[in-house]
Amino acid sequence: MHGLVSTNTMLYIASSSGFANMEISPTTSEMLRSIEQLARKPLLCHTEMGILIETASQHGSERLLEDLSFYAKFCHKTYGIMRRIGPGAEGYDKLAQEFSANLQQCKDLMTNLLGSAPDEVRRNFAEQFLALTPEAFANLLNLFADLSWYKNKLIDERKERG
Repeated sequence: MHGLVSTNTMLYIASSSGFANMEISPTTSEMLRSIEQLARKPLLCHTEMGILIETASQHGSERLLEDLSFYAKFCHKTYGIMRRIGPGAEGYDKLAQEFSANLQQCKDLMTNLLGSAPDEVRRNFAEQFLALTPEAFANLLNLFADLSWYKNKLIDERKERG
């Protein structure tokens, strides 16, 4: 029999409390490669995206991940507009309110999605993305950018299927 033999890959996520690891399937690895091809650049949060995709796949939470990617894409685009127009611009306050509401929605969806992940992974995601620090906020914006590419991949797949 000819063909490729795929094995699972171990991803490591670091935090101040140490490393957590999670094994990801060849399907998740291929999805990550496919997203990076679509984006024409490496994902900013490659490991964390792998963990989110694998967790969703293992626990039948694909819809949660899709919802997360939808709201994350909205936040990513809205934050870009807010930065471009600045706080004094017309409509900024409304955008800021929408951003804040959708940011919380993303955090809630991520927490729910990771509810079945190992404790160390949940702790590391909370520290890296959900903490109320400037660093966590910057990390979360990077993750939103990657989730936007994931959402674009889902849209492309739907178009291909007709």
